Parts: sequence; structure tokens; C-alpha cells
Amino acid sequence: MTANVDNARVAQKHQRMQYARVNMCKHKKGDRPMEASSTTGPSRRQRVRDATLRELISVSREILTTQGVEALTIRAVAREMGMTPPGVYRYFDSHRALLDAVILAILDELTEFVAAAVAEVDEADTAGRLVTASRALRRWGVEHPREFHLSLVVSPPEEENPTVRRARAQVGRLFGEIFAGAWRDYGSASPAPWPREPRIEPLAERLVRILEITMPSTAAAAAFTRCWMRLYGMVCLESLGLPRIVGDEEGDLFEAELAELSRTLGLPEAALRTGR
Repeated sequence: MTANVDNARVAQKHQRMQYARVNMCKHKKGDRPMEASSTTGPSRRQRVRDATLRELISVSREILTTQGVEALTIRAVAREMGMTPPGVYRYFDSHRALLDAVILAILDELTEFVAAAVAEVDEADTAGRLVTASRALRRWGVEHPREFHLSLVVSPPEEENPTVRRARAQVGRLFGEIFAGAWRDYGSASPAPWPREPRIEPLAERLVRILEITMPSTAAAAAFTRCWMRLYGMVCLESLGLPRIVGDEEGDLFEAELAELSRTLGLPEAALRTGR
């Protein structure tokens, strides 16, 4: 299954990287693997296959967005594509593999959305970049609630394949790198944002290890863990529509949380006006 998902991700990014030989599904005994010319790129057959794969993922995402994850079945995708279910299984050897490919496409889009928003802020403005990244995450999550819920809220870690696990970590990794820059400029020069809490430190060490990032200090790692969990948690709640129950349609609760964390970290007040 992991091989299928990896290859699906390659096809999603085909315009940004050169093709390599791609095998999307397990070959039956005696089948010859499809090969691409090393000098002219992928064969016509491979290009058609990759285009179909991208369309399968796009159709699957449309079903997810309009009907919900319960409606996202192999049979439903086949019907929308004008294919038979066995035809879809030529591209994904299981329903789980199809879901994983959709999740990878969603996570790539989310990460690129946040990164593009941050790129609009001067690199020297580390506080503004952190605030911008936080708001971009919320905006995407609110605008794509079903995609956010599938890709970053559901699926226990033990059910993830390694490729999806790494993709989920890339969102937190991006925030971690931005947070580390803001901490070096502001957090380390301010009083400790929270009293040292020994129970948090091993959790922070584990999070940093999972995300494969480097924090300037143990205090920075602990502060990042607290901030990430609170902001990410707020976006999860908004993706589920819970704040709207009390009339929060504009993200007021999120903004209040972001403002409090900014003050706690010693970020300048002007950072909260970044991009507004």
C-alpha cells in the first residue's frame, strides 16, 4: 500500500519534478513493468496512466468535499469516472490506498498554502511570519473542513502508513521552523513564557523528534509544543464547526488565543497586524 501512495504522490507533483519509472500497483505474475525512456521521459502509456491517476484523486476529493468521507468509496469513484470498480483497483489496490493518496494531495496543498502566505512576509520579521502561518492554517482549515478533518484529525497513528505519517508531520515541521526563528528573536530574550513543567519536557522532546526539527533549547521546545497544540487544537475545533455553535463566525476565539500566545512569547504587538 505504501508503494501505491508514494507513486500517487509522485504523479501529483509531476509538473515540478522529472519522471522516474513509476509502478502504481502490484504487477500480476508475468506482467512486464511499464518503463519510461531515460532520454525522452515517460512513455505515452505512462503519461495516460498518470493523468488518470490524477483525475481519480481529483474526483475522490470532490466526493469527499460534497458528500463526506462516508461516500468516498471505490464504487462511487468508479461511477463518477465512468469506470468499473476493478478498473479503479488497477490504480489503488485497496480503499485505504485511495484514501491515503487523497490525504497526501490535501496535505501537499495545505503545506504549500501556508508556505506561500509566509513567503509574503519579510524573512527578518519572524514574529509576523509566525502570526501569518497561524492564520493561514486556520483559513485553510475553515475553508476546507472535510479535507482538514480527514487529513489531520481522524485516523489514529497506528493506522497510518509511513508515507502518510511523514506527510502529516510536514505541516507541524513548517510551523516548528517558523516558531524557532521567532523564539531566537524574541522568546529567548523574554522571561520564560511558562514556569518550567517537567511533565511537558519529554512530550516536547518527542514532538520535536517526530517533526524532525531542531529547537534552540528545551524551553523553546516546550513552548512550541504548548503553542502548537493550542493553535492546532483551535483549528480542529473550527473545522468541526464547534465555535459557530456559540456564534463565532469570524474566528474570534482563535484570534484571542493567538493574541494571548503572542504576548506570552514576547512578540511585538505589531505582529498581530501583519497581513491585515
